[in-house]
Amino acid sequence: MQSELKTRRRLLRLTYRRYLEADRAWTLALGEMTRWFPASARPYRASMGNPGSRIRQLYENRARAILQLQAARDKLEVAKRRLAERQRRSTARVVFLTC
Repeated sequence: MQSELKTRRRLLRLTYRRYLEADRAWTLALGEMTRWFPASARPYRASMGNPGSRIRQLYENRARAILQLQAARDKLEVAKRRLAERQRRSTARVVFLTC
């Protein structure tokens, strides 16, 4: 396997783990919020997303992790295409000379 593909796959695994951690933290915080406030006494939904609030920070961390995961996936696909193109070109250059 090419080192570039190894690097891209390692990056994809890392960004996927980061996404899972961020998603879990956000999901747990939402669950904690719903347990903290009864359904009839929940604050206005937009106020939970005020800048600097914990929920907002967790949501932004999760959104950033999703973007990084998508970028890592795209980079892996580009590396695969680049490798396939190199292999295709290298096999096309072989010339056999016979006497």
